[in-house]
Amino acid sequence: MPPRRVVAVLAAATALISLSGCTAGSPDDSTSAVSTAQADVAGEWVVTRTVVSSNDLSNPAHVVGATSVRYVLVEREQCDDALCDGTVSSGATLEARESTDFVQTDGGFDYEFSGGLDCVNATTGAVVAVDGFDFAQKATLTVGETADVDGTPTASTLTGTISYTDTVTEAALETGCTRDPLAVEVEYAVAAVRAPAAPTP
Repeated sequence: MPPRRVVAVLAAATALISLSGCTAGSPDDSTSAVSTAQADVAGEWVVTRTVVSSNDLSNPAHVVGATSVRYVLVEREQCDDALCDGTVSSGATLEARESTDFVQTDGGFDYEFSGGLDCVNATTGAVVAVDGFDFAQKATLTVGETADVDGTPTASTLTGTISYTDTVTEAALETGCTRDPLAVEVEYAVAAVRAPAAPTP
């Protein structure tokens, strides 16, 4: 009897996705000698992701042209340098977001989410292998338009890319978790705007 076909449940909410068993960390902890003042990127953002390339034909969310939205909070640390790192919280809703560190770059910032996704039976929803998929999502964002806010140059748009991969683990294959392809690679184009201000009560 052939092994059961199973798929990953990609619970959208962090980093711009929310992922079971995820770990997070900054992609690069190196310091920079940049001295140019940077536009302020802190605050709430609405991020639109558009798939521009993918080898995953079975998941509608990964088909080229598919779009998805994430709600992202950027919190920048205070420091005496031009580049100050911070944290990014991202999710498909404001209530369910995962956090990771970001590294500020000259003109933007980078961050990464990584960890495991459960492998589940596509028909029954039963978990076949806990953390059956290893995933990584790397984002590179650059400040687009800026505006003067109370005398401070402030980013009003962001653009960039997200690279997403997930791979069936060897242990999961032994339990019957399989997929074609075993390793998924998805590239997104990213555009972000400031979230509308909350109405005053």
